[in-house]
Amino acid sequence: MGLGNPGKRYANTRHNLGYRVVESLAAEHGADFNPHPRIPALIAEWRADGLKWLAVKPITFMNLSGQAVIAALNFWKIPPQAMIAVVDDAELPPGDLRLRGSGSAGGHNGLKSIIDLLGSNRFARLRVGIGRPVTPQMPLSDWVLKSFEKSELLWLESSIKTATHALKSWAGKGLEAAMNQFNQKAAATPQPGATNQD
Repeated sequence: MGLGNPGKRYANTRHNLGYRVVESLAAEHGADFNPHPRIPALIAEWRADGLKWLAVKPITFMNLSGQAVIAALNFWKIPPQAMIAVVDDAELPPGDLRLRGSGSAGGHNGLKSIIDLLGSNRFARLRVGIGRPVTPQMPLSDWVLKSFEKSELLWLESSIKTATHALKSWAGKGLEAAMNQFNQKAAATPQPGATNQD
């Protein structure tokens, strides 16, 4: 489940990083995203390494992501433990990844929607760092809806590629193995004017 906002206006924004990760994964297998008659999402399907993959991009807005997730789980009768949500995270430095098997929404409206409608926080999530606003006065809501700068594209492309590997590791080797491999700080290129973050 790659979370984001639908439409060209949001395509290159930081909040759509979840979309971009699952798009990258699907592209590796030549799978296209298509609308679904019973799920408010675009779906790509493929088989690889003995597994059936479903990549889901909700076309609800971010704070309603849970509607698409619940619809997809119910339609394919998938238990929550068999899904993973991919989201941007402003609390992580650019390029860092954090994979967890459960947890709070951490201020992310997409995760909050899923948790509220699912009635549980026991599902895997892959957080992909985008860092905090360069200008401290900028509201976080404005920051996540800004497009990436050209100076960020190098670490962004690397981060998306690493996140797709993390998803494949999670599916093929299990959560613990994927966490051990990918929950580490990335050597990201700092943002212009950014300070070091924990």
